[in-house]
Amino acid sequence: MGLFDKKYCDICGDKIGLLGNRKLEDGNMCKDCAKKLSPFFSDRRSSTVDEIKQQLAYREQNKQILAGFSPMLNFGEDDKIYIDPMKQSFVVSSRNPGSWSDENPDVIPLSSVTNCNLRVDEDREEIYTQGKDGEEVSYNPPRYKFTYNFYIDINVNNPYFDEITVRLNDSDIEGMGTMEYNRYQQMAQNVINNLMPGRNAGMPMNNGMGMNMGMNNSMPVNQGYTPANAYGQPNPYAQQNPYGQPQANPYVQQNPYAQQQANPYAQQNQYNQPPVQQPISQNWVCPSCQANNDGGRFCAFCGTPRNG
Repeated sequence: MGLFDKKYCDICGDKIGLLGNRKLEDGNMCKDCAKKLSPFFSDRRSSTVDEIKQQLAYREQNKQILAGFSPMLNFGEDDKIYIDPMKQSFVVSSRNPGSWSDENPDVIPLSSVTNCNLRVDEDREEIYTQGKDGEEVSYNPPRYKFTYNFYIDINVNNPYFDEITVRLNDSDIEGMGTMEYNRYQQMAQNVINNLMPGRNAGMPMNNGMGMNMGMNNSMPVNQGYTPANAYGQPNPYAQQNPYGQPQANPYVQQNPYAQQQANPYAQQNQYNQPPVQQPISQNWVCPSCQANNDGGRFCAFCGTPRNG
């Protein structure tokens, strides 16, 4: 077959227009069928025609499930995370409230979430000053402007994808610890609380540079986001005090001499011990009457005491 030969979609059977072919492992698919696939699916080229048909059947079933989905919470700016606490499920959509269901977003049960992590990516840009000739020169030492982006990485059990990444902020956040930075930090914690209820205590954040950043536990729950315990979930900020239980002080060492120990220099006085009784032989001859005695200390015949 030539390069410009007509191709037909192996999914719907329609003719594929110019530049409209989506190659499969063992066939072709038109762009209209490709739009029906999950937006989180990225393994099209290595998928067979049968596998694509199975996914499209799953996507049709998703439309029916989506009809009963009623989100009560939403987080994010561009891509939004919509959560239905009653149905214990969520969707991710780039559409605004009121039109989020138009793209048939995958309805994902909360029970299928295996991990949920905040990733804060840091970018720095050097700040220059003006030199004598008007050119830009570096400060000494160099100065930088730091900006941050907040991402939620969600790992799920799903036959067609296993990870979803959502950027929470719509524009770069300047400076760590600012009100905007803390707002998205709080938003991220609320997302994790609601996607993994009861399973995220002490969950660290990754700042994108291989370092974990602790959440600001003193930050109040505000900004219009529902607190994690609004639906009876445990408060992740109520951390257990490790010193609440009595513990041994590691700095108080035990005195090895506090225990009573034997003094190796205090030798036992052998004269303080009772004398060792020597065994007495049974038979002896009386020195006075020459009678044979069977044991005893006195002669049974004349009463003479035994010698030795």
